[in-house]
This record gives sequence, structure tokens and C-alpha cells, in this order.
Amino acid sequence: MIKIDKIEWLSEEAKEAEVYISDENFNIICFACPLDQDVGDEVPLPLYTLHAEHIYLLKDEKVFSIEKEGTGFAYSLSGCVIDKDNSQVKVGEFILELDSPLPGDIEIGDYVSFVCARIDIC
Repeated sequence: MIKIDKIEWLSEEAKEAEVYISDENFNIICFACPLDQDVGDEVPLPLYTLHAEHIYLLKDEKVFSIEKEGTGFAYSLSGCVIDKDNSQVKVGEFILELDSPLPGDIEIGDYVSFVCARIDIC
């Protein structure tokens, strides 16, 4: 289960926030607008990526990983493809829907690596 750990409002009036979420193994800082949840609430899935790119097949590794890139919202991730038509990848308990199509040689059950500029809660 993924829960909201912390909220930092960018604009309470616009319901725009940085949202800190976690499962048992990973933490992510997401962008949300509008945010209608509170700390402790369960996070609706899937999460959505912005500018997902450099998507490639991991042939020898079958691992989940999440690494923050710099000081913004960018991340480098790896996980298992669970829905090719909707470009959905599972990373730990997180389900991410990429805003870019998966390459044609990638199938359900394959592990992929990618980067994205931001992860959104909708």
C-alpha cells in the first residue's frame, strides 16, 4: 500500500503541492494538482510520468530501482512491464503510466529502465 507521508503546498489556493509518498521500500516526491488527499491517505494509482525517455530493456537485471535526479522532480527508474498497451511499469508497489510508448521489442514481464522529468498524482 502506498501512502502520503508529507505534503508541501506550492499553492494551497490552487491545491498544487509536492507530495511525498512511499511503499515499504521506496520514496518518491510527486507533483499533484489538484490535491484532494491528506497525509496518511492511500495514493490513487497509477502515477503518471512526464517526459519519460531513454526507455530500454534490461536483459540481465530484474530489479526495481528508483533514483532521484538532481533537486527537482526527475527520476531514473527500473521495473517490470505490466501493461504494454498503456505503457504501465511496476516499480516496487508503485504503478507508473509512462507518457511515451514502450519500444516494440518490449513485452509484458520484461524489466525496463527509463528516466522521467516528473511523476504526477492525478
